[in-house]
Order: sequence, then structure tokens, then C-alpha cells
Amino acid sequence: MSKIKKVSRLLKQAVDMNKYIRIAKKHKDDKKYKDMWLISERGVEAKDNGYVFFKYLRENHPEINAWYVIDSSYTKDYEKVKGLGNIIEYMSEEHKIAFLLCKYAISTHTGFLEPWSYKLYKMLVDKKDEKIYVFLQHGVIMNDVSKDVNVNNKLDLFITTTKREYESICGDNYGFKKGVVAQTGLARFDNLNEFKLKNQILLMPTWRKGIITPSYMNEGKGDIEIFADSEYFKAMNSLINNERLISLLEKNNIRLIFYPHYEMQPYKDIFDISSDKIIMADKSEYDVQSLLKESKLMITDYSSVAFDFAYMRKPIIYYQKVSDDRYFDGYFDYAIDGFGELTFEEEILIDTIETYFENNFTMKDKYLKIVEESFNMRDGKNSERIFEAILKIKK
Repeated sequence: MSKIKKVSRLLKQAVDMNKYIRIAKKHKDDKKYKDMWLISERGVEAKDNGYVFFKYLRENHPEINAWYVIDSSYTKDYEKVKGLGNIIEYMSEEHKIAFLLCKYAISTHTGFLEPWSYKLYKMLVDKKDEKIYVFLQHGVIMNDVSKDVNVNNKLDLFITTTKREYESICGDNYGFKKGVVAQTGLARFDNLNEFKLKNQILLMPTWRKGIITPSYMNEGKGDIEIFADSEYFKAMNSLINNERLISLLEKNNIRLIFYPHYEMQPYKDIFDISSDKIIMADKSEYDVQSLLKESKLMITDYSSVAFDFAYMRKPIIYYQKVSDDRYFDGYFDYAIDGFGELTFEEEILIDTIETYFENNFTMKDKYLKIVEESFNMRDGKNSERIFEAILKIKK
């Protein structure tokens, strides 16, 4: 986004924000907004830690004035939340008033719960830093993302899962004050202790910068030709059309579910599907957590959802034919700390997949040991710990 466009956008936001500041003043004494806990994910989903934590609050702490922000046009996810009550339409007038008046802003992603730039909000409205901002996270952080996590947002609580992740986020690179980072475990992990398997394996690689236009840039889908010409696309398209892989699937009557990352979903139709055993998963039809729980084996490159899968003690294979430097600057070494084999060539990946078909998809002992060392909380009380951590926040 050009500097002129950015300034223009911020000016429009400032005008809109000032409008709703005046409107919100008329509602500041309304019971609806008193001590409000406003919760969201990307504003269009109810699949992640935001939904799980909201559900926990509604079912276990009805005394908390919790509300969930979601776009009703995303029917499947909206219906999931509807039964819990207390829904606010994403980017509606009510959303803007609620954000201005809520006591707690709780989200899995920064930049979505906020109807405007959070920096702008802090500058124009919350100069005294009164709002409590909780970052629920949407995965276990393995890499140094300190440049992306805006400390100037003055997060009041940053949720982590493993001991090493907690220690990393507490490090000097991030600059958080003592007490901001908490090791509670992700809320959605509470749902991973019980699951039923289906005859399916899961391909879930992460996204790549440079070959797509990210959704947060709000500029539509990027150049299809750039994506189709990328090594990433060629590697994944070749894999899902590998004859040996398809033969394994057909022989064992097992499906492979290919779930492109949220940011890659707009490009999913470019892939070639040559077998009815390969399923291209649309995010509007498939729930990520359900896929993780139901699948017997996971193939990924760098995605942090491998932690979810490993938590359930199910086998993982890392396929890193197309490398990405973004994933090598943290504490996590895939060759040492990974929860499964690290592969770089397609045929070696197929060989490795075949070994898991032969051992009935059992995680090997060396990786089980890493799993047990990584997860020291398996009591189904992550949401409870998050709740307690929020209550302890002092302003």
C-alpha cells in the first residue's frame, strides 16, 4: 500500500472513529456495554481459540458480559455461535460502539477486532491505556515474529503454550513487560483430548509471502500467474498428483484432504485434482480443528498446526522442498525439535508416508518423547487458566 493511500485510509478512519466516539457517549451507561468482554477471531470465523474461549465463558461464567463479533454472512460459523447468544455483527455500528466501550478486547488476531487502526485508536481515544487487550493467539509461535507483533499496541496478556515458546516471547526481542506473557495453553487444545479418527490423512502447508496478496492488505486476490508459476504451487500440485501416493490411497481406501492455508484459499482452484481420493478442502465447508482431530497423519511444511496434531500424539511429516527463510530464525529446529521426519524430496516423502501406512499410523517413540517434553499441560483447563489470567490483570 502506497504512503498516500495509507494516509488517506487513516484519515477516513479518524473521521469515522470520531463519529462513533460521539455515538458511544450516548450508550456508555447502557447495561449491555458494562464491563464487556468483546471477543473475535478474524471477524468471519468461529473456528479457533476465540470461539472456544467464548463458548467456555458462556457455559461456565454466565456472570461475564461476553460478546462475540462475527459476520453473519459466513453462515456456517455464525450458526455455531448463534446458540450461545450475545453476537455482534462484524463491522456494524454496534461493533464500533462495543469496541469503544468494552473493558476487555480479546482476539486471536490483531487488526480484526479493531474496527480501525489500533495505533490510531490509542492515539485518539485510549491515551490513558484503560482498555485491557488480550491476545489469545492462533498457534504456537516457533519463530521470531517480534517485528510483526506490535508491542506498541500495549498488549496486556499474551497467551503461550509450551515452555520454550513462553521463554521465547518473554525474551528481549519482544519487549513485553513482566507479567504480560502467560503460559496457559491455547484454548482450542482443550478440545483435543478426545477424538475419533476417519480414513483420511491431511496435507496442510502454510502460506508464502510474495506469491499471493494477503487478506489483511484488503486489495483482493493477487496475480494468478505469479502463484501458478511459483515453486510452491508446482511442488504441492506435483505431490497431490503423485501416482505412488494415489495408489497408496486407493489401495488402503484412505482419502487425502488438502487444506490450503487461509491466505492460500483464494488460489485453491488452480490445483489439479486427478483422483477422487484427493479432496480439496474449502474453508467454508471444512473446520480445521475437526480435520486435525479426524486425520491419521499430517503432512505440512512449517505450519504451527503441527503442534495441535502432535499434542494428540499422531504422526507428522515435514515436507520442505520449497524452503522459506521466515521459518528459520526462531528457537525451533525442525531437524531436532520436530515431531516427525523432515523430508525435502517428493519420492522420499512418499516413502515416509508409506511407512506410516504400514505401521498403522503410529507415532514413533523418538517423536513421542519430544511431544511429552513439549506439552506439560494436558488437563483440559487451558480456557480456565486464560480466564484466571485475565482476571489477574491490573491496570
